[in-house]
Amino acid sequence: MRLSINNMQSRARDLEELISIKESSISNAPEGKIRISSGKGKSYYYYSENNAKGTRGKYLKKGYRDIAVPIAQRDYDERVVRSAKDELKTLNILIKKYERGTCEDIYEKLSLPRRELITPFRIPDEEYAKEWLAKPYEGLGFDEGAPEYYSGNGLRVRSKNEIMTADRIDEWHVPYKFECPLRLKGHGIVYPDFTLLNVRTRIVYYLEIMGKMTETEYAEDNIKKMQAYHRNGIVQGKNLILLFDTRQHPLIPKDIDIIVKNFLL
Repeated sequence: MRLSINNMQSRARDLEELISIKESSISNAPEGKIRISSGKGKSYYYYSENNAKGTRGKYLKKGYRDIAVPIAQRDYDERVVRSAKDELKTLNILIKKYERGTCEDIYEKLSLPRRELITPFRIPDEEYAKEWLAKPYEGLGFDEGAPEYYSGNGLRVRSKNEIMTADRIDEWHVPYKFECPLRLKGHGIVYPDFTLLNVRTRIVYYLEIMGKMTETEYAEDNIKKMQAYHRNGIVQGKNLILLFDTRQHPLIPKDIDIIVKNFLL
């Protein structure tokens, strides 16, 4: 599985922000040391004005939290900053390495005649996606006289929500199949609204749009299908994605973008 440089860069930015926030908090924190001892099922707090080892400190009986909490928080924040800086240093080294290229990139940089002589240890992402999309399948088809809805690239779908979903997925350049059949043991064949491929991880996700959950028969049928998904190892939040839509709470493009960013890039 290839690491995502985008994910690493995002993590690095999060760490930089965390370090900045915690260092500001530390600079405003009180000095001193808190020692905690336990006995007879109770905790006892002692405060000293310096961090010298061996100092027992003054026993805090009442109002100990006013003194102990900010000092304990400071100590925690200092450990967080040290760990975050260490991780950030490692991430920056990895980011620089990945920007120069990885072992997967070697095959892609070869001339076409040389590629024809070689079996790469990992098929390039673009080629893998093409092969995945090229596998033939037979979808549900449409009844005569059924309403016609088409996405921006000419794909016929069944609803305006599916038009919006297909268009947003196309915008992100995520490979997908519409109503590709999937056999679920103990249930039979189902046709997920969208079958999607994360090219980087090579993981396949199944996306279902629930638009009529207020209708009892529709809800019952889909609950049964969701149970079949789960019993076949296709689990929501892992490789199953569910989107919901009602008149009061309609599906919007931002909902699809969130799914793409969290699962498919």
